[in-house]
Amino acid sequence: MTDVKVVIDGRKATFPEGMTILAAAAQIDIDIPTLCHRPEISPTGVCRICVVEIEGSERLIAACHTPVAQGMVINTQSPKVLASRKTTVELMLTAHTGSCVVDMDASQCELHKIASD
Repeated sequence: MTDVKVVIDGRKATFPEGMTILAAAAQIDIDIPTLCHRPEISPTGVCRICVVEIEGSERLIAACHTPVAQGMVINTQSPKVLASRKTTVELMLTAHTGSCVVDMDASQCELHKIASD
């Protein structure tokens, strides 16, 4: 497998071809939030929390299932990305039920953790 060179949030790095953007970012200590990325399920990008902006692309891309490609310039915290995540989390919170809704701490709820961030 060959290596590819990418830029994530201004940081140049090299990763194995086929590695997801989410895994690549984690490898260089860049946190991309996600809800649906779990070891027990295949990544599908369905929660849309892990979206990132790739220069040259008009749409936001789910980092959990998109592999890095040679020359990609990835932004994980652009205004467009943050606005999209905020809207998605707000929509999820309106339909969110469970004991964490009335728990003032809600420390075990991943959605609440992401909403806090």
